[in-house]
Amino acid sequence: MVSAFKHRKLYKRLLAPGRHDVICPWVSEHTDQRDTGTAYFEPSEEYPDGGFVCQHSHKDTYHLRELLDHFGLTKQEARNRPTIRIVSGEIPAILAAAERQLAKREDLYHAGNVIVTVRKDHATGDMQVVPLSEPALTLALSKAADWEKFDGRSKEWKRCDPPPRHVSLLYKAQEYPFLPELRGLARQPYFDDKGHLVTDPGYNPKTLRLGIFPADRFAAIEKTKQAAEQALTSLRELLAEFHFAGEVDEAATLAAILTAVVRPSLPVAPAFHVSAPSSGSGKSYLCEVIALFAGPGGAVRVSYPRTSEEATKSMLSVLMPNPPVVEFDDMDCDWLPHGAINRMLTSSRITDRVLGVSKVATVGTQTLVLGSGNNVGPIKDMLRRVVTIRLNSRTEVPGTITYKGNPVAALKKERERYVSAALTIVEAWKATGCPKTNVPSIASYGGEWADYCRHPLIWLGLADPATSLLEQMKTDPDADNLRRLLEAWHETHGDRTLTIRRLLTDLYEGDLFDALMELPVIDRGQMNRSKLGHYFKRSQDRVVGGLVLQKVENAERNAWRVVKALPQSTGDMPLASADVRAELSAPP
Repeated sequence: MVSAFKHRKLYKRLLAPGRHDVICPWVSEHTDQRDTGTAYFEPSEEYPDGGFVCQHSHKDTYHLRELLDHFGLTKQEARNRPTIRIVSGEIPAILAAAERQLAKREDLYHAGNVIVTVRKDHATGDMQVVPLSEPALTLALSKAADWEKFDGRSKEWKRCDPPPRHVSLLYKAQEYPFLPELRGLARQPYFDDKGHLVTDPGYNPKTLRLGIFPADRFAAIEKTKQAAEQALTSLRELLAEFHFAGEVDEAATLAAILTAVVRPSLPVAPAFHVSAPSSGSGKSYLCEVIALFAGPGGAVRVSYPRTSEEATKSMLSVLMPNPPVVEFDDMDCDWLPHGAINRMLTSSRITDRVLGVSKVATVGTQTLVLGSGNNVGPIKDMLRRVVTIRLNSRTEVPGTITYKGNPVAALKKERERYVSAALTIVEAWKATGCPKTNVPSIASYGGEWADYCRHPLIWLGLADPATSLLEQMKTDPDADNLRRLLEAWHETHGDRTLTIRRLLTDLYEGDLFDALMELPVIDRGQMNRSKLGHYFKRSQDRVVGGLVLQKVENAERNAWRVVKALPQSTGDMPLASADVRAELSAPP
């Protein structure tokens, strides 16, 4: 329709998106033939066919229908919408056409093989990724195009709704080649894969992220050490009244803050657990402070899952909206090593079946994970995945302590300034040449997380924020139990190869007996050989105390031996002496 006005030299200018100033085709009927007061409105949800208004005396005479007749256009041409026709045997082409039209809307994406949009959560005010339901997808398809099917009686194509079969097939598809992929939201400037700071909001086709932040409210980043020191001071002032147990705990909190800010840029990151000996010590409040650095909406609070099955079911649904923070608040149990939680902290994506839908979805894990509780913390496999922050007010009734400052209020008022301070620390460290102190590397977190959240703080003179993580890995009770077993075994049997039956034969009280009884393999006071075999399989080739348990295949059954491990060379597996590495045909 706009083209028709331009072709007849009746077009003036754009008044607003979808609204145009035009000359009335019946201008000769106006008083003094004035060419003002006429507008054309493009088709919209409220007016699907568009609109035409002329403010002169004949405005009740000429409407959109008369305008179409005057220009010789059909209503379909005026709607300026694509048409999708339902033809038997053309399902792939129809679905491809439908997806192409959805992609033109610029508010729909696919995230992990699920069609999603981004909406505001009215409860928190934060934006979140929302999967489209089948009814919502039907509505979106009806808005994206006109659908038609052939009427055998009239021998004409007739308007229809998107067929349920086609909607269902598109909804349950496992890939979407035309919809843009969305890997997550960015609530502040973030780093791309090459380490460059992305300061422009909106969808970025290179990072596949949607920036939902007001760029003008974030301060320019000054990349000097002096600026980084000033930025660190402003962050430490927010934490001044928290009663940290030691300097490493303050450093760990600052690392949690940096992690919150740059989490969309990190493939993986550890969780952070705030622990205290008693209630009222400020654990939840400190978590709230950290969470506000990740996004203005704060954290999504959930209960820590009690079983692995519960964890598997809940984590996918929790991560699907791409919340800035997931917080296990006021935990009354330890961080149990559920597989879904483990994967969430050491993998950039997790895949599982969507509840209620016969399809598998993949979601990103770029969400900060926090937890808090009294005298609880990470155990077993979680010891190397969770940084512990210890608070200790050293008072009998910590809940009576009075605080003068209000860091949460300060953050809500000037969140962008504090986030810019955190980014300044990272950018200044990079501009200085990425100086690194010789500290122990941590598996899974020795890459981007260490670069953005660990080394910059050490560079500024703070304690290593990963200290608690390193200490936890050294004091792993499972490793201690395995160490005692290997030492007692090697002391008793040396490098001899033994089956489990032979190992347990003539087993008398002593160090080896005590070590075996400490393992999780006892049923009703008796050694369960099946569980012991499973424990050996899980523990094989793990170097503890300079010793390693190795499996030796033979014709009858599996056999085992404990040997001294040699320093590793190019491989990942510990090496043993040549005679030990030789495969034996049978145990002695």
